[in-house]
Amino acid sequence: MRNQIGQAVSGADFFDRPNVIRKIRRSLRNGNQVYLSAPRRVGKTSIMNFLLDNPEADEQFVYVITQSIDDANAFYRELAKAVMESPAFGKVSKASEALKKVVKGLLEHVTLKVSLPGFEVSTNNSQPLNFQLEFEKLLEAMDLDGLRLVIQVDEFTETLDNVLNTQGKEPARRFLQSFRELMHNRKLTGRVQFLLTGSIGLQPLVKKLESSDLINHLHVVDIPPLSDDEAADLLRRLLDEARVEMPEEPLRRVLTKIEWLMPFHVQLLAQELIDVYESTDQPLDDALADRAFDQIFHHRNKIYFEQYYERLKKRLGAGSDTKFAHAVLERVALNPTVSKAETHDLAVKHEATAQYRATLESLVYDGYLHETPEGAYRFNSSILKTWWKKYVCS
Repeated sequence: MRNQIGQAVSGADFFDRPNVIRKIRRSLRNGNQVYLSAPRRVGKTSIMNFLLDNPEADEQFVYVITQSIDDANAFYRELAKAVMESPAFGKVSKASEALKKVVKGLLEHVTLKVSLPGFEVSTNNSQPLNFQLEFEKLLEAMDLDGLRLVIQVDEFTETLDNVLNTQGKEPARRFLQSFRELMHNRKLTGRVQFLLTGSIGLQPLVKKLESSDLINHLHVVDIPPLSDDEAADLLRRLLDEARVEMPEEPLRRVLTKIEWLMPFHVQLLAQELIDVYESTDQPLDDALADRAFDQIFHHRNKIYFEQYYERLKKRLGAGSDTKFAHAVLERVALNPTVSKAETHDLAVKHEATAQYRATLESLVYDGYLHETPEGAYRFNSSILKTWWKKYVCS
């Protein structure tokens, strides 16, 4: 298993999480439209890759990422392209006249990476196309001979957020409404499902749109951090690949320093453990493991963490909400926790009282903070907290 930090993986590099995969498969078998809920760096895209490569007997998967899209018509255009370029399209048992007509119309407006034998193409049509309508027709006309088509839309919430930021609330609501209507199309029931995910929390986003009713049809599957045993197994595999010697006791102990066992953080730790081992040529004891952990915060690793800082401005804008979020994160980086009363005081100070609860909810859903049993907030990850204290607070 190669240590590919910050990248989605597949094949032999994928660390299997059977419990999570079982939950997703069970939900799909039950006919649900599924939303994978997890912050960045938990491995959502890698899980999608695994499902794409390992469909059940009655499934065909299509994968599309829509992170940079900020327009509803462009969104449906990308989904149509992904379906027509996918191996699933090759499973169509019979090209009906209806399907030929839809595909011909689409091919006048898109260029595919694959050829579609049997479909004539004319590229002389300059008239605009309603890709939402044509995509729905495409799905209705496809005959997969009893197979279910599962369309995986990666970074769906980023797309919704992009539409909100560039076009405003009403276009974002209309986009969400149109997608809900597509998933409720009775002609597609039992034949087409969607598996959605995103690194932005969907619930806080739709709450901002005052449109929570538009996602109540989704079955949410949470992807938790790794368990202690899973994290130890992953770290051992990464070290074994590099032929690094490390006894079990220091391996387990150094993992406890991470606190929030995201695969990404375990991979970062593995990278530094390998570096220390190769520089000392000694089995990794507690002292060397601590040195490796401290190296995670070296300047060279800033590239992995700066997105946590930069995305706040993108998500919240350049005004009071972002200033409030930074103030909360600085307070909790310099202290064990921040109380709810303190967050209110910070909201007053930064003139952010109108939406400060929604901002706190976003910080929780996006993986920065969690709420303690006592009702205070603290960083999820000791690694992120230490980085924030070193590079943002200083």
